[in-house]
Amino acid sequence: MYIYVKDDVSFNFTEYPADLLLYFSYSKISPSDCRAYFTALGFADFSVLSSALSFRKEILFSNARTCLGISGTSISRENLDILGNMCCTLDGSYIQNSDPYILEKLKNCPDFTVDQVNAMEVLLLSGNTTYGSPADWTINTLENLGILPLYLRSSFWINFTKREKKRFLRVFIKELRSNGVPRSKIRALRQEAQKQHRTKRSVGSGCTEGEITQVTVNNDAFPFGYNVTQFDACLSVQTLKDNLEEITDKTDDSALQEVILHKLNQAYPGGISDTVVQMLGPASRAATAEDIAKWNITTVDTLSALMKPSDGEWNPDLSKAIISKYLNGAGNSLGSVELNSVGSNLCALDTSTLSSISSSSLRGAGALDISNCTTEKKKALFTVAQSAFSNRNAMSRTTISNTNYQLMQPYLGGAGLTYLRSLSSSNISMDLTTFMSLDPNVIDALSVSDVRGLLGVNLPDLVTYQTQTVVENWIQRQLQSDLDTLNIGLTGGRSTPSTTAPTTAAQNNATAGGSGATTASSGGSGATTASSGGSSATTASSATGLGGLSLCSVTGLHILIVALSTTVLQFLH
Repeated sequence: MYIYVKDDVSFNFTEYPADLLLYFSYSKISPSDCRAYFTALGFADFSVLSSALSFRKEILFSNARTCLGISGTSISRENLDILGNMCCTLDGSYIQNSDPYILEKLKNCPDFTVDQVNAMEVLLLSGNTTYGSPADWTINTLENLGILPLYLRSSFWINFTKREKKRFLRVFIKELRSNGVPRSKIRALRQEAQKQHRTKRSVGSGCTEGEITQVTVNNDAFPFGYNVTQFDACLSVQTLKDNLEEITDKTDDSALQEVILHKLNQAYPGGISDTVVQMLGPASRAATAEDIAKWNITTVDTLSALMKPSDGEWNPDLSKAIISKYLNGAGNSLGSVELNSVGSNLCALDTSTLSSISSSSLRGAGALDISNCTTEKKKALFTVAQSAFSNRNAMSRTTISNTNYQLMQPYLGGAGLTYLRSLSSSNISMDLTTFMSLDPNVIDALSVSDVRGLLGVNLPDLVTYQTQTVVENWIQRQLQSDLDTLNIGLTGGRSTPSTTAPTTAAQNNATAGGSGATTASSGGSGATTASSGGSSATTASSATGLGGLSLCSVTGLHILIVALSTTVLQFLH
């Protein structure tokens, strides 16, 4: 993208998608047009910039400061309107010191740093915003803040009553879930909102917060208001069994999830059936190896339910235990359905297990995510993939078809040098994301010509990745003169070795570690003497040139050859 539009300024900024403007070369924009440019850019999604291009955020804001005449860390309301979504890239100092209107712009941001959250809280708690003094805040304040309450912490939430928070969260959390907000964020929200309203532990262990019933569970704010002690005391085993799926779906706190698993072990002392295991949802992530040992995982439906990415990440050892337990079942194997189900958890398995995957299973599965696999595991999967997709629409033995490349693409992290060189001559044009996923050791072995062939039309993108460790190491291994042939501005290669004078080189070979002299006479009856270290000499003579030469030892012959070579070189010089 950057390559195609960075120099194209031939159209009006408002006529094309705002995200394209992120890649423009600002030097091509006249000062009279800069405000129009940044106004249009303000509608862009700055999060689409890859990590390799994240530096452009700073460059864009620096240019905006110059264009709009911004000095210091205070930005006016007018300029905030022009910057638009660029406000999402500002650090905390700008958030605190700019017009409070900045909060309205921040409502459009997809995420925040800790520094930005701190600044928003300072600004809100100052009372100098349209939301007024914290003492006057109500549930309407929460509703008017848009998405911001998701990120704010306990210092903000303590300004609301427990009743206000519960009413708000009942609606807010439901909206967050429907919009696909990660469970980790919802869990953090609940924890921060509840910190100042923990129910004090009583001397006894009775339920004081209110028995958990089906009605309680159906409230979208559930389990807000219950700490671990009260959750344990107020949730009966029978209520848990009757409402398991609903309870596990709403319970994100790991401590509460542990209570759920403990009660299930009480409810099913002989082991937990496949049907119940399938309803564990996010609570499964709080399990220990001992818990998993009590689960029945005999069907692919159970395996799929446990591996759902939306329920959270698995500890590799635990995911391995789950998959292995399934594979130990009669007739179970890593077929196509299983491969699709386990997803990236595939990398938790041993290399030997991965090597045993059949070609037909891999061929029938979707593209697998093996980015978390070790190099050895990637190599094993690449070998299986080669067998699965070999000779499918291939053009010849030495080239690889585009169809075959696309099928193999997810597994190229395990590709060797020979395969990549075949790709290099196959007119593929590999994208940089795929290139960066290759084995670093194999990348180091690629020549400049290999890389040119691999990347094709995407070659200019390599410049934006030249500070990445993998690319930087490759550059340092290449001659700068070879890099220059790419004509994309790569720097940092090795200098071209200078040519050493032949006489000097020969003399250095003939004389090792000392100041001795070497003389030679060819074609006559003179003597040849070679001295090493200045401490010894060996003499060989010939009456008729080289014809009747008699040497005393192999060492003498070696010295004679060196001396003769030196004489010839000196003569030529």
